[in-house]
Amino acid sequence: MSLRQIASNSFYQLIVIYSLLVLVVSLSFFSEFTYHFEIFALILGILGFISLAKRPSGKLNPKVKACLIILSILLIILTRTIPYLDNQIPLGYDAGLYKYAMDSGLENQDSWILRGGMEPGFLYLMTPLTYIFSSDFLLTYGFIFFILLLGLVQYFGELSASIAFLIYALSPAQFLMFTYMYYKNAIGLILLLLSALFLARYEKTTNLKYMILAIISAGILGSIHRPTFYIFGISYFLYALIQPYKNKEYNWKKLRTNIIFGIIILAIAGFFYLGDFSPAVTSIISPVISSFTSPGESPGTFIDLTAYQFIILAYLPFSLLGLFLALKSRKLVFLSIWAIANAIIVIFQFFFFNRFIIHLDIAAIIFAGLGFSALIEKRKKLGLIVMAILMVSLAVISFQQSLDAEPVISPQSLDLIKQIPELTEEKAYVMSITKQYSPWILAYSERKTIAPGLFDYDLWEYEEWEEFWSSPSKERTTELMKEYEKPIYLFAGTRNYNNSCFSVFAEENGNRLLRYEC
Repeated sequence: MSLRQIASNSFYQLIVIYSLLVLVVSLSFFSEFTYHFEIFALILGILGFISLAKRPSGKLNPKVKACLIILSILLIILTRTIPYLDNQIPLGYDAGLYKYAMDSGLENQDSWILRGGMEPGFLYLMTPLTYIFSSDFLLTYGFIFFILLLGLVQYFGELSASIAFLIYALSPAQFLMFTYMYYKNAIGLILLLLSALFLARYEKTTNLKYMILAIISAGILGSIHRPTFYIFGISYFLYALIQPYKNKEYNWKKLRTNIIFGIIILAIAGFFYLGDFSPAVTSIISPVISSFTSPGESPGTFIDLTAYQFIILAYLPFSLLGLFLALKSRKLVFLSIWAIANAIIVIFQFFFFNRFIIHLDIAAIIFAGLGFSALIEKRKKLGLIVMAILMVSLAVISFQQSLDAEPVISPQSLDLIKQIPELTEEKAYVMSITKQYSPWILAYSERKTIAPGLFDYDLWEYEEWEEFWSSPSKERTTELMKEYEKPIYLFAGTRNYNNSCFSVFAEENGNRLLRYEC
């Protein structure tokens, strides 16, 4: 019996056991941390590669394809609208930041926005839309539209793309991205995948129009989301060097062409940052460089790698299998490089490493579609049964996430914040007692917002905020508050803050707005 036969027999048996175990884990019969599932997944990926060793052709019955696409669309819409059935507050801490940016970002041009808080391309895209839709609608159902669009652009084949779309619809990591309200991330990934798709078409056809579309998509990406453009830039640089090598020969002319295309991409992206938005470019240089000299210090807000590898158990072995098959066939060169670059950033904890898990997951989904389609093409019944079991496992997790999702601020707190424009003077300042309330005060109070470590009007160091939070003496409070102009209000929400210089100005449902009186 050959090595491939042994690997095949082992793979087909173990993948059934693995899928059943993952289903049991999703039903909470035991914890995913009980066994080393990540090692199991790696072994299955290697065994599957030895067994199949051939990239699937990807042919799919049109009716089946249509059913998979429709099912995926329905699942995305359903899971993302469930949190809004009895709630009208946008999900995620960043929702308030985006609302302010859409409503006032271009007009006010706050320093924190020009330094990179909101990229110019995002403002130029979203601000005109507020003339048609309210910013609250764009933050809820508008964001769902972009989430759906992100799934639709992952079409790099027939069968594999349809499966990838279904996995994306049920991905726990992608649902978390939705609940975090990473709006620019989603649009940035759409543009990156469009550019990758056009690059793949250009490789296949050498039709210049596809390269032009790839360049335009990538250039606009640079204006929408700098971190996504940062990883695109690394990936494209490596792609430009590797892609000209074929059949043991290096095409220097193609290398020069790739470099020229890269320069054009940088020029298009840089155009958006001329003038007022130039600080957004310089502000990102230092943290990127320091992330290589001091890795692990700039994680970005998202789940870490340990948590991530256990919530994608349903497709992890097939992601590895799909990547191995793509590398062997030298297809999807850019996507393969992009996937590996993301993995290196996440594993070695370089700049924004936890946030790049979102990107890594998109790559994992695309290659998982390739892995599943390879199994189905080789052993149709077994492949469909395994896929069905694992998709049910994902569906259980996904719907539980959807049912549990809720906004980070209570309706009662937001109601009082929305009353601030009517209750306070037009020139008043509103302080936030905690970062939890800060974006919402910025977005809905229509007043200058003083928030810990955020925006343009914070004049204190962290130590001074700590002293302020501890309710110092009247004399010390007066000394601290000298840096700000009156009138000043403090939104305390449901938190207790007892300081003789502040009196209750408005109270509703346990939430309090205080006024500075000293």
